[in-house]
Amino acid sequence: MSEKRITVAGIEATVLRKKVKNLRVTIVPPDGEVRVSAPKLLPEAVIRAFLTDKADWIRTHVERVKKAHANEPTQFESGETVRLFGQVYPLTVLKNQKKNGVTIDAGRIVLSLKGDAPKEKREAILNDWLRERLKAEIEHFLPLWSDYTGLVPSAWAVRDMSSRWGSCNTGTRKINLNLQLVHYPLICLEYVILHELCHIKVHGHGPDFKALLDRWMLDWKARRKLLNG
Repeated sequence: MSEKRITVAGIEATVLRKKVKNLRVTIVPPDGEVRVSAPKLLPEAVIRAFLTDKADWIRTHVERVKKAHANEPTQFESGETVRLFGQVYPLTVLKNQKKNGVTIDAGRIVLSLKGDAPKEKREAILNDWLRERLKAEIEHFLPLWSDYTGLVPSAWAVRDMSSRWGSCNTGTRKINLNLQLVHYPLICLEYVILHELCHIKVHGHGPDFKALLDRWMLDWKARRKLLNG
């Protein structure tokens, strides 16, 4: 695999030459790095044309990724902040506790540690807690929207995705939801759940797809705007 940095339309991107058939662009958190996977022998001019065509989409998603990670702790120390379902909480780290864990207490998110722990361990403890909080809300909202629409996924999972809020495999009807949704208001999570459920019935984002959103969520555009900023 070879790697090269290029700049197109003011966008800096890392081009990774791989054994792939198609071009693919990925926005990598937390800084919104742009990476392009490209076939080994594809001319660079084609890659540049591809990035030029997608420039607006790339800029939007770079800002989205940066925004999603703006309040995330960097060192996982007291005084940083954590955004949970649209609300910002101060982070307090307590060392030499009986067990590792996370709680909300007096308007703070408290990260308790057995003894001390390196940054990576603190991050893992907090992310595990955030994942469980998101799963609990999905377990509440997904059945409600499935009952309302009659669209039922075969399975669902939470994934830390770099460039999409969710995905739906129309063949298997499995839905994936982005872990970063835990930072946004719950109405945004509901929108993404409905969005992916609609893909069970309609592939793509054409008029038929938007008609389903209009039918089942009158304010879906406002929710999408809140999510995308």
